[in-house]
Amino acid sequence: MPRQLVASHLMPNRLALSVIPLTIALVALLLWIANRGEPALESVTPDFGAISDVKTKKRTFFAYLLPMVQQSNRDIRQERAAFLKVSKQLAHKRPLTKKQTESIRLLAKKYRVTTGEPLSENAITSENVMTLLDRRIDSIPASLALAQAANESGWGTARFAVKGNNYFGLWCWSSNCGLVPNKREKGASHEVSRFKTPVDSVKNYMLTLNSHPAYKKLRDLRVAARNNHTPVAGAVLTGGLLSYSERGEAYIEELRAMIRINNLSQFDQGNVGPAP
Repeated sequence: MPRQLVASHLMPNRLALSVIPLTIALVALLLWIANRGEPALESVTPDFGAISDVKTKKRTFFAYLLPMVQQSNRDIRQERAAFLKVSKQLAHKRPLTKKQTESIRLLAKKYRVTTGEPLSENAITSENVMTLLDRRIDSIPASLALAQAANESGWGTARFAVKGNNYFGLWCWSSNCGLVPNKREKGASHEVSRFKTPVDSVKNYMLTLNSHPAYKKLRDLRVAARNNHTPVAGAVLTGGLLSYSERGEAYIEELRAMIRINNLSQFDQGNVGPAP
């Protein structure tokens, strides 16, 4: 379980899916929708525990999560495009509007960019802040997100996924912020975050990797790949997840194996070179 410091239901159609198992045709339909980039079909949350065939369960899980991962990355790219527009203006010494300055302030707050003191209007657009935002507002490889979701949620069957829409084992620390783990150690105060919808879980997961100090190495690996014009591959970025699980290196190797065995790298295609 990851030691996150991020505070954060749809009702699965259990009866329908237990009576009528997902067919290959439906899986193909979900994949087709994912490739078209349409919104995730969150109203049709599969009952993963009712799918006994391993291959079918995997296909169903990836088909369900992939559209959410793609949508979340599109949202990040839109934020990045707006950020780069402001960054370009600053590079050309052009003054910003109040709306643009406020947008940078909100991004700095969202991506947890701090300088050790309150961010004044001038500090908001300082070189240090803009550099940190440039490193943090970037997409997460789909292969990595899918592998971690499968690993942390037990292919969508874990209690926290079913009852809390939490597919990434994200923790929170305030009282009643989520679900109390059944095997929580005596004296521990953390809970496992509960999310309103599954896609909220995906968005929070990506924001965690993009902003939490524990995942600086992941962001460093991503920047290095961008600068070298090499694929930003999920298998590579796993090297920055040492703090995500108490299992350390064993966890990283397991994620890499999941990406390889399930051919998840196919969903990272085109993710090469500088971020747009």
